[in-house]
Amino acid sequence: MSSLIETIRRSVIGSREIVQGPFGPTPVIYADYTASGRALSFIEDYIRDAVLPLYANTHTESSGTGLQTTRFREEAREIIRRCFGADGEHAVLFTGSGSTGAIDRLVGVMGLRVPSELEDRYGFGASIPEEERPVVFIGPFEHHSNELPWRESIADVVQIHEDRDGHIDLAELERQLIAYADRPLRIGSFSAASNVTGILSDTSAISTMLHEHGALSFWDFAAAAPYVGIEMRSPEGGNLDYKDAVFVSPHKLIGGPGTPGLLVARKDLFRNRVPDVPGGGTVWYVNPDDHHYFDDIEHREEGGTPAIVESIRAGLIFQLKEAVGAEVIQEREERFVHRAIHEWEQRPEVEVLGSHEAERLSIVSFVIKHEMGYLHHNFVVALLNDLFGIQSRGGCSCAGPYG
Repeated sequence: MSSLIETIRRSVIGSREIVQGPFGPTPVIYADYTASGRALSFIEDYIRDAVLPLYANTHTESSGTGLQTTRFREEAREIIRRCFGADGEHAVLFTGSGSTGAIDRLVGVMGLRVPSELEDRYGFGASIPEEERPVVFIGPFEHHSNELPWRESIADVVQIHEDRDGHIDLAELERQLIAYADRPLRIGSFSAASNVTGILSDTSAISTMLHEHGALSFWDFAAAAPYVGIEMRSPEGGNLDYKDAVFVSPHKLIGGPGTPGLLVARKDLFRNRVPDVPGGGTVWYVNPDDHHYFDDIEHREEGGTPAIVESIRAGLIFQLKEAVGAEVIQEREERFVHRAIHEWEQRPEVEVLGSHEAERLSIVSFVIKHEMGYLHHNFVVALLNDLFGIQSRGGCSCAGPYG
């Protein structure tokens, strides 16, 4: 295993790059994996040498190149299905722009959105009686991708606050589930981990609570997917900690740049008669007067020529993550982040945000104290870059309501 990890480390494209700063050239130290992973040479070599020479559009299997490319992409889909603990009852969709695209797709196929132009003109959403409106429970530290699509839907959005340790408050969640027990559709859509503090959510306990109260369990794994295992599970046998849908941004994994978003969801959520994006690849028959869409969800809900090479790359990086092992990744990351926090705790001018004891990812946000308050975050980022070559970012990390 150590040899594989060392191979990954040596294969990061750009690991020996230099940035030019005001004080001269400085080696790059990339510390922005929360925003995006970095490419790996052996992944890109495989795509160049094995995938691209036989590349063709996947909307045909009659030609040799079309058949081979389709097989590559469908194999990637099956790798992801396996790595997520999913089965034939789950649809695996490549959805374009990260978790944002995945969540937006699910909102669309569930019929929870009225086009903004019609809403502005006719106020359709406001005409839905309150007792018939869906309700979506979100957490205290959601990324904008797991909040704005729900705000723009026909659902009422209820935020569950954090407890004293920075986790989703389970007692408040249960109170709200009871308070909205009469709603026809209730959804819990939470981040598996905060991309601000790195604090992990108890996905099993929360999913169990949601299902005990008849609600759906949706999870945004954008921040957590590179570091933890994802288990969809099945509701068979009385198990209640299964997930109804997960959203993933594979570009955040090592090797992930140039990958599409992923939606893995139970097929019984897809009750829409018309695909969310009707068009090429979604129909099996069209004539001047009629058309018929595929019944197969993974065909019907991926309209248009897909991001073919990008989807294949997504399968490769999850296969790589599986080869390393989520437990190995978590153990190493935990060791590194605890070491860093311990060092920073010795410096009173550095304030690390969030609980230092809670189970967390190796994501750390901090502020630098100054006699006038705090140094501006972008000033700190600029100094890290200019003086040390450390690539980071400042601001709300696309979680504005939490910040």
